[in-house]
Amino acid sequence: MMITKSISLFLALCVAAAGQTFEASVQPFLGRNCYSCHNAKLNSGGLNLEAYTSTQGVLKDRDQWETVLRKLQSGEMPPKGLPRPVAAETRVVEAWITREFNRADAAAKPVPGRVTARRLNRAEYNNTVRDLLGVDFRPADDFPQDDSGYGFDNIGDALSLSPVLMEKYLAAAEKVVNTAIFGIEKLKPTVVRHQPPYREGTDGGNNSRFLSSLKYTITDYDVTGLTLGSSVHTLHTFPAEGDYEFRISPEGNRPRPSEPFPVAVWIDGKQVGALHFESTTNPTALEGMDQTIMVHAPAGEHWVAVSALRLYEGLPAKYGGLNPTKQPEPPPNAGRGGGGFQLPEDATPEQKAAFEARLKARAAAGAGGRGAAKPLAITDVSFRVNFLEIGGPFNPVTKPSAESLKKIFVCREQTAACERRIVTEMARRAYRRPATQQEVTKLLGLVAADRRRGASFEQSIAVALEAMLVSPNFLFRMESDPKPGSKGNPEHALSDLELASRLSYFLWSSTPDEELLRAAEQKILHNPQILSAQARRMLKDQKANALVENFGGQWLQFRALESVKPDPVAFMAFDDYLRLSMRQETTLFFRNLLQTDGSVLDFLNGKYSFLNEELARYYGIPGVKGPEFRKVDLTGTNRGGVLTQGSVLTTSSYATRTSVVIRGKWVLENLMNAPVPPPPANVPPLDETSVGTSMSLRQQMEKHRTNAICASCHARMDPLGFGLENFDAIGRWRTEDGKFPIDASGILPNGRTFKGPEELKAILMENKDAFAQGLSEKMLIYALGRGLDANDRPTVRAIAKQVADNQYRVSSLVLGIVNSVPFLKRKGDRGE
Repeated sequence: MMITKSISLFLALCVAAAGQTFEASVQPFLGRNCYSCHNAKLNSGGLNLEAYTSTQGVLKDRDQWETVLRKLQSGEMPPKGLPRPVAAETRVVEAWITREFNRADAAAKPVPGRVTARRLNRAEYNNTVRDLLGVDFRPADDFPQDDSGYGFDNIGDALSLSPVLMEKYLAAAEKVVNTAIFGIEKLKPTVVRHQPPYREGTDGGNNSRFLSSLKYTITDYDVTGLTLGSSVHTLHTFPAEGDYEFRISPEGNRPRPSEPFPVAVWIDGKQVGALHFESTTNPTALEGMDQTIMVHAPAGEHWVAVSALRLYEGLPAKYGGLNPTKQPEPPPNAGRGGGGFQLPEDATPEQKAAFEARLKARAAAGAGGRGAAKPLAITDVSFRVNFLEIGGPFNPVTKPSAESLKKIFVCREQTAACERRIVTEMARRAYRRPATQQEVTKLLGLVAADRRRGASFEQSIAVALEAMLVSPNFLFRMESDPKPGSKGNPEHALSDLELASRLSYFLWSSTPDEELLRAAEQKILHNPQILSAQARRMLKDQKANALVENFGGQWLQFRALESVKPDPVAFMAFDDYLRLSMRQETTLFFRNLLQTDGSVLDFLNGKYSFLNEELARYYGIPGVKGPEFRKVDLTGTNRGGVLTQGSVLTTSSYATRTSVVIRGKWVLENLMNAPVPPPPANVPPLDETSVGTSMSLRQQMEKHRTNAICASCHARMDPLGFGLENFDAIGRWRTEDGKFPIDASGILPNGRTFKGPEELKAILMENKDAFAQGLSEKMLIYALGRGLDANDRPTVRAIAKQVADNQYRVSSLVLGIVNSVPFLKRKGDRGE
């Protein structure tokens, strides 16, 4: 009943506002509540509201009034401490401003804007040569890092071309083409060492801190070993498909008598080999017992892991583990009982006396001479990979792939006609349009010149292909303007071929496939039904994973996980396996939304995720076993949506602690479409040493906010960040920070209160249209490869409305973008 009354009241206010003028309703409100600060004399915040006397003035300074509206809606203005206006009056003003903006947007003609000729960035280059020539390596990984603009690395104005990069292009073209036609070059085996960071406690011993942090027992643990601290996880690039020698150097100890235990090698979550390690009489039994195993691996970058299988099985029965050994206990003068020293059969009386004295001393003092007998513990058993070396390739697959040859050699006759056919078709696909007769003739000239020098048919074709890959027509996405002589800066529709490239690089970060290219050549792609059908088809293709990695990775910032380094002492639970698992969770979450055409609101509060055993244990969610990722229902847990995923929580923290500022800013900019200005200069830092000891983080932040310069922005960010304080700097749930209880409550500038992440997400869900508009804006920037301006506002609002009208489906967002005027058209680059 209360909700119905609230809706009725708001509708009534909107109707009332529709009959009001700026002079009759807005100006009196400003006079009562705003002019005291925002006048010609004080000009607080650079804003003089007295200067506005009509609706036209408001619309002329749209950016300024967008900010005014946002601050009224959030309750930031009037500032805290000043009298608050009557809520009903504020709503009338908000409704009036919104109505005038909507009316102006409806009357405005959409403007396509200019898009700078865009160089292929590194991801686009790798994907394009993969789809063009069928090569399975990533040559652009050796290129300089791409610059970013507006949050993305595919912005035309930011993608420069340096002399160094041009040299890289020349080298990459030769390597790519030779690999596609002749196979990989002969590679000498090389060795790469992966040295995992030291992890406290994994070397055994009675390490009480390590023991207290264990999330498993000697009978209930991950038998694959992948989630244990003993495993090693890394990304390794195999230069070619072939055999590789894995050298595993172990550390640790295993009590006698114990059975040998297997150590497995994994590639991309699949076990590809195993070997066995024995225990000996030496307490540090495993040191120096390096072993090697030969593994066949595919080319490219892969997730490699080494782990001990069933580490706590086969132990002496007194440890209480599963499947204990049936071997008898060793005699008391062997192994640890004699400190590893055994009497020879011909020992002298002096040696026997010394040995007996040692045994008596150890019995009195306790094992290891620590003053008390050491209790049996899980830490008596340890295994750790000191380092992993991967050498190879041996017996590499050097022949070109059948896929590469099929893509290039559309005919095999060594004739001029076949050469022309190959060059014409490859240029069409490389340039993403039919090549001109002049271009084909020039390329065929290179072929003919190489043949005259005695080159083979394949070698001469390779020369032409290399020329294509260093051509601006390949390296840049060109879009034509009207012919010279046109007046002004005419707006015009893209050609169907240009539209095909925009669509494929938006969804796939790669070149158009044959079906899309054929539709463009038939000039039917501008048909809305055909364009939408192509977009839907492409979203279901595996190549749409590029949208997840390249758009999602930068929007949600899970790309940054690769460089995050939480403090190893404060956060010993964080390792490479957890890092890779966190990234995979968010990737699979986004990928699932694409494949199922789910609701974008799941980003806010989807009560499911994709977990393996490592993440499930980490999150405290039972019933998930094994290294495979699978969809897990999160109902009844404190998780849900990307905001509670480890990737977001870790990348929005410092190395030693959480940051309510970074997290609050992340929520405002990525989920609420309410960016904050950069911090002022010379902002005093927090006293890190006192956080969690002499005062809580909340107390520190309250002290920090006494600075008036900082207070206004922190009033927006900090409450949102505090709502996530139950998650520590690596995303674990907690109830205390040091010796202080967590206070996850917050008061927003508009007076709304919440406590904890669930209530915070409930407030975000109430602002779902603001989220849809912010997401529409970010994806439109990514799709166009340029920043947005005031002329793009009607488009963004129209896309967001389409998303809301279609149950917030991912497809409605994508289709709204590809059918928008800025995506279908462009403005010429010539001057006014």
